[in-house]
Amino acid sequence: MTRLLSRYKWHFLFWIAYFVFWVFFSAYQYGNTYGKALLYTTAWFTGQASSAYLTVYWLMPRYFNRRRYLLFSLFYLLMLAASAGLILSCMLAIHHYLHQPLPVPVRTEFFYLLMGNFYTSFLTVAVKAIRDKIRSDRRTALLEKEKTDSELRFLKSQMNPHFLFNAINSIYVLIKKDPDFAGHTLVKFADMLRYQLYECNSDVIPIEKEIGYLDNYIQLEKLRKGDLIQTDYNVSASTGKFSIAPLLLIPFVENAFKYVSNCPDKNNFVTVDLNFQDNIFELSVENSIDEDAMLPKEKTWGGIGLENVRRRLQLIYDGRHALDISTTDDVFSVLLTIKIE
Repeated sequence: MTRLLSRYKWHFLFWIAYFVFWVFFSAYQYGNTYGKALLYTTAWFTGQASSAYLTVYWLMPRYFNRRRYLLFSLFYLLMLAASAGLILSCMLAIHHYLHQPLPVPVRTEFFYLLMGNFYTSFLTVAVKAIRDKIRSDRRTALLEKEKTDSELRFLKSQMNPHFLFNAINSIYVLIKKDPDFAGHTLVKFADMLRYQLYECNSDVIPIEKEIGYLDNYIQLEKLRKGDLIQTDYNVSASTGKFSIAPLLLIPFVENAFKYVSNCPDKNNFVTVDLNFQDNIFELSVENSIDEDAMLPKEKTWGGIGLENVRRRLQLIYDGRHALDISTTDDVFSVLLTIKIE
């Protein structure tokens, strides 16, 4: 009983308010006694509540929602007429009991009752349609949020192994070159693992932690690449005290080191700049390239890494970011700007 009252409390409150209003309205507007007003309102209440609930919970699901509009219209009109006939019968019985004639002809009263039933059932259908629309929109928004969260988790799960593979490969190369460098790199690699395993589970993290991860990665690449690649890494003093989605910057830097030129007779470089001013965060990454030495599939510039980060930017910073990727004069450039709120 408690569950029933909780589920249909608004129904009960509406019909109680309806009943009380029409009892007082009938008594004051038409000069009826409260006893007569109670009898009239009970007759109207029975017919109109029946027509309203039959429309909402029987006719709508069975015919209207299944697009059987002709049958719905037919049964709806029949139900309104039956409900009006029920109320009219009750009204005639009340007047017979009170030994009073109907104040208006039977046909006029029937038409009046028919229109009253139509207004009440229409109002009920409109209220239910609005409530169902609100619930549907909430359900759709919740499903969309769950879908977005699942997609973000999937994208991050794709990127993490990609980072790990490159880090392990770097350590493998360093072991062959210099064991001391390899030991130093293992410490940085442990910090990277700790960051990915324990600090990237949140939706956003302090930019300082993302920069720390970026520092370790760039240091690792500088050790692996040696003097052949000139690395210029700058973080402005104003870049701090805000949060950002984790693992959002590293794919661009990783892509730069992956495709940087490796020519002994030219300037091979990777430049990374981070800046924050007027609530606008900016990441600029440039690297020299040798397009003649690249395979056609490598000219997609990063494959899964950059495609994932593009998708994450759309999901997290939709309408608040700009990503410009270009190639000019053997230089590959990335400029990412994010409006921080």
